[in-house]
Amino acid sequence: MRSKRTGVVSAAAVVLLSLAGAAGAASCGGSKGQLMVVFQTDMSLPKDIDTIRVEATLDGSVVYDETFERLGAEGSIRLPATLGFLTPDDPTQSLRVRVIASRGGADGVRLLREVLTTVPEGRTATLHMPIQFLCDGSGEVERDAEGTPLRDAQGRVLVKNSTCLPGESCVAGSCVAREIDSKILPEFEPADVFGGGEGDNDGLCFDTARCFENAASTPLDLDAFAEDGSACRAVAPGPDVNVALLTQGGGICGGSACFVPLDAESDAGYRAEEDGTLLLPVAVCRLAAEGKLAGIAVAAAGEGTCRRKGTDLPTCGPWSSTGGGQYTQPGEAQPTPIAVAQVHPVSLRVSASRVTWVSGVTFEASAPRQDGALKTTALAGGEPLLVGEAQASPRDLAVDAERGLVFWTSAQAGALMVAPLDGGGAPRVLLDDRDQPEGLSLSGDELTWTELGSGGVFRATLDVTGADVALGPVEELPPPAVSGVELESPYRVASAPGVACWTYQGTLGREEGVVACNLGGETTTTVATGQLTPREIALDVDDQGNATAVYWVTFSGGGVFRADIQGGEVGAGDVIASGQGQQLNGVAVHGSYVYWTRRDAGEVVRMPKDGGEPEVIASKQLRPGDIAVDEAAVYWINEGSPDQDDGAPSRDGAILKLAK
Repeated sequence: MRSKRTGVVSAAAVVLLSLAGAAGAASCGGSKGQLMVVFQTDMSLPKDIDTIRVEATLDGSVVYDETFERLGAEGSIRLPATLGFLTPDDPTQSLRVRVIASRGGADGVRLLREVLTTVPEGRTATLHMPIQFLCDGSGEVERDAEGTPLRDAQGRVLVKNSTCLPGESCVAGSCVAREIDSKILPEFEPADVFGGGEGDNDGLCFDTARCFENAASTPLDLDAFAEDGSACRAVAPGPDVNVALLTQGGGICGGSACFVPLDAESDAGYRAEEDGTLLLPVAVCRLAAEGKLAGIAVAAAGEGTCRRKGTDLPTCGPWSSTGGGQYTQPGEAQPTPIAVAQVHPVSLRVSASRVTWVSGVTFEASAPRQDGALKTTALAGGEPLLVGEAQASPRDLAVDAERGLVFWTSAQAGALMVAPLDGGGAPRVLLDDRDQPEGLSLSGDELTWTELGSGGVFRATLDVTGADVALGPVEELPPPAVSGVELESPYRVASAPGVACWTYQGTLGREEGVVACNLGGETTTTVATGQLTPREIALDVDDQGNATAVYWVTFSGGGVFRADIQGGEVGAGDVIASGQGQQLNGVAVHGSYVYWTRRDAGEVVRMPKDGGEPEVIASKQLRPGDIAVDEAAVYWINEGSPDQDDGAPSRDGAILKLAK
């Protein structure tokens, strides 16, 4: 019963339909009618999803099952796309269509949309099956009691609803009946799908980042939603507007925000009410109340690629089958957000495929709330995955990417914590009864950490057996011998095989900071004294994993320093850059460069390790902090604004990325 391509199907859909034809045609009694299934998305490909599987069954028999990968890449299918089904010999037979969207390959299931209907007779009907941000998380892989994914005879993972009951499916974040009467489906017109065109790179598309670059934020009425959870409303500044969700990283990102555009006059988007408000899907208010949505952006509708968005105007992007490339591409020379709308992020780590960070705490009456969190996302960005929430003053973290674990220090709880990096398990205490643990570093199986309260630096060996994670006996590293100086407030630590270096920040603004290194013996070397609040520290490690130098920055002194490590000894610390302003807040070393952040100036800077002039590579940042570098890019935290006067947290922190 699979259809062949009809004259109204766009060139973008040919890929999908020609693959259907190549699989072999099912028996059809005639061409009395046709059902055109339309696939489109409000997310960014391949950042949010990179694989789509489309499965169709007729009264339980599989008639179509194809997986499309590398979405958004050259040669992949483009969205919107259509797939046509002809009326079977028995038009009462039920057609079930399932769309499964994944990230990180076909096994990384994120979303499931399912419809049960029939193919109409005598006409061509349209069935929209959008892949929506609000339904992210609606699908999951079926697993056995041991957590192993279940697979079919072809080796494909079995997928089930994760948020809806049997017989229901997710639409705009809510569960609705999956059964749809084909009699109510609208007639198919290519122009209503492909922005007025046929889908062969013609027609218009909606240029999301450009259309919302001057958008205003409009408040959601969360008080009314708390009283009546059946309706979600926001203020409408005018009748002719475009509306988007402001996300933490999902959707289409511009220079400082990420957007999910909503379709006008749509139950799955928004409707303008007569009283001047916007009626939105209830999932919008639910996510906002849970702190998972940054808000609502509203911009005046324009013309062309910024006209009022509807279901007939798909989003622009490399994945788009409309628009002919008429969209605003992110500039490679400009920082792009990986995650936005964060609350005071304080530390981050970059592994081969992920960025992981600590979202800091807020305060009430000078006392810290237990609202810190550990989050992670892919290097390309996307909606963050919550690894641990409701944490007591999380401060620093370490990632074991090979074992899929993340460790962090919890100052208020006096504990070292651990959790699966994929969010598949609850955080648990690895070690407790500590005195304000602060900095943390992992080298091989050794965890090294600092404690502000006790003034000590400690290390212990990990014991990981399957899902079991334990920590061996705790050893305190010997403090350096410094005459006439009280060693106070050990802050950050960096480690490599046989080497651990750390900073004593001392009192803010006083020349009493110390930098020390232990090279595996019973003596710790004093690398530098008289430092003006040294905080961040980093090791330069060669291709064999050996530390060759240690770098640090002074938060109050505005200096960048280096000491060589050779032959089992640490040399004297030398200033390599001075006059860098106040609040140097992060340092990293990679390749031929050393990188640091200037929190007060809002700048990210680099300079050659062998000497040269500092170069500003990013400016106009909002209190940049911790920084990391890999082969492809530089990553850093923007800590964001201080909390508001009423104590409400500012949610303008971000994780940024700049291509090297």
